Amino acid sequence: MSKVDFIGIGAQKAATTWLHHVLSEHPLIATSEPKELNFFTANYDRGYTWYESYFHGSSENAIKGECSPTYFFSRDAAERAAQYSPDLKLICILRDPIERAFSNHMHEIRKGHIPPETTFEAAWKRNPAYSLQSQYKAVLEIWLANFDRDALLVLFSEDIASNPNVIYEQVCGHLGVEPKRHPASLTERHHENVTYLYPVVQKTLRYGGDAMRSLGMQDLVKNLKKAPGLKQAISMNKQHLKTKVAPPTPEMREMLVEHFRSDVKYVAQLTGRAVLPWPTWRDMSFVNSAANE
Repeated sequence: MSKVDFIGIGAQKAATTWLHHVLSEHPLIATSEPKELNFFTANYDRGYTWYESYFHGSSENAIKGECSPTYFFSRDAAERAAQYSPDLKLICILRDPIERAFSNHMHEIRKGHIPPETTFEAAWKRNPAYSLQSQYKAVLEIWLANFDRDALLVLFSEDIASNPNVIYEQVCGHLGVEPKRHPASLTERHHENVTYLYPVVQKTLRYGGDAMRSLGMQDLVKNLKKAPGLKQAISMNKQHLKTKVAPPTPEMREMLVEHFRSDVKYVAQLTGRAVLPWPTWRDMSFVNSAANE
């Protein structure tokens, strides 16, 4: 069995699910089901045969890959991945580090891991992952110590939101395939941090969708979601957590700007971008500071 060709390495809450879905629609790309195999982290002891079995039956010419955000800040995943195949192509999607940390906080509330009244400031002190998963400099340096720079494609979730077609074409170029025209998932949003006015409705829809997917009816699920009546009902049942969870205080945000300063500057240098599409970038006033260096 041939080896996996690429992995999406994260970061968490930065559109890796979007990446999985748009690539799964491409006729020359085989993605895993489920999306997150977590092989180079939690399931490494299962071995290469287990890993590659998720792509059994795919076309011989297909490019094979999977997306697992747990790879991003793991200290072992990069070395394990390089040992598996030094020719792996890597796709990394980053998000404004403060926005990512706050989204991480809302995710923990949505999952019921912490009480909904927990402030971001209190949770920050109790969950190191809020910071660790936004420490882009340390993480990317580990991956680049194990892979060539050309193997790594760095994208921004903010660019995906504003111009998904351009980013999709960049991804296909990185993988060496022609883009498929207008993937259905191109503008879809996934895993939004929302609560529901009527949780029982959401549970019923979720269980029904999971049952249909298990029977190989993924396309039907996608089409049903777009049906006018159901789409409107789902939308009316949603409440985004941003309307219920307080954002970082101005004092906390000022601290975080300094906390992530070296990470943001490193990403700008690594990608060669004069401006990053992040509020944190604007807060750091790099233009003025660079002029004084």
